[in-house]
Amino acid sequence: MKNALIQIASAATVVAASAFSPPVGAPLAAASPGDDPMAALYGNTLTIAVPKAYYYARRYVDADGTWREARGSDWVRGAWERTPDGKTCHWQTDPPVHNPARYCYAPVRRQVGDEWVSTDPTTGNEVIQRIEPGRQ
Repeated sequence: MKNALIQIASAATVVAASAFSPPVGAPLAAASPGDDPMAALYGNTLTIAVPKAYYYARRYVDADGTWREARGSDWVRGAWERTPDGKTCHWQTDPPVHNPARYCYAPVRRQVGDEWVSTDPTTGNEVIQRIEPGRQ
């Protein structure tokens, strides 16, 4: 059951965090910090709730291409990168997963205080995300 919840939550949190990738076709090296759609996440907390799965997590995304997520008392770590076609891809690195799924999404620029609802691409569950100020 715990592994099933982790898989559900992984997909859900990837949906949330990946909403910050750069515009399609944007040159990666030429982007300034002000143009980075992921910037609202750095130094802040992304909360993720999947009510149907009784799941809640706090994710911390860093500009160096890593993220870590508090799931209750457990921690999961991962990586993210921007692709040449303008998407942001996320995957879990620790604990190790055999053939980790890479979840890639187009950009949506967000700000601290924003809350939005999306759908987990694997389960179809509603996922509620919010950017909270600071690291909580």
